Amino acid sequence: MNPEKQQLHKTILLDASSAILLAKAGFHITVAQNYSVLMSDSVFDEITRNRLPGSGEYKKLLQEKLLKIMPLAKQLSLTTDDVPLQKLDRGERDTLLLFLAGHGDFVVTDDGAAARFYLNNRIPFVNSLLMLLILKHTGKIAESAYNTGFESLLDLGRYSEKVIKYARSCSDKELLFFSA
Repeated sequence: MNPEKQQLHKTILLDASSAILLAKAGFHITVAQNYSVLMSDSVFDEITRNRLPGSGEYKKLLQEKLLKIMPLAKQLSLTTDDVPLQKLDRGERDTLLLFLAGHGDFVVTDDGAAARFYLNNRIPFVNSLLMLLILKHTGKIAESAYNTGFESLLDLGRYSEKVIKYARSCSDKELLFFSA
């Protein structure tokens, strides 16, 4: 293989909320082309079994080997009495457990409870708004695609004013770790 063509991608763990938003906004393919995307089996099942938006798109990414499904190993069971962790949905908990087991460089979540837990426990994560910003900063999408996608995500998601303000003002330096 040509060394110039070989790229090392960061690995992300994608939860259902972000997967759905990225598919609705049309950026799931771009993310999958620039990152190694992992999804817990429970998240994939939630999206596909319930035929949620993005169901067909993520089945196709799996067929094209742009998505890897990670089954949750039995030894990764939830053994904590941490109440905030217990309040996470199964998909968010499984995503967290996979991250804690060393699968993935960071998590992409648009779930408010999960984001608060990650923030409080210093677990690296971004939301879909920031994923678009990262793609723009790294030249993976054009400014016009970013602007359209950002507005689309604002319409589709449930973002607080604080989250929107941060996403609009976040610097390249703050996002460097998350860059592909």
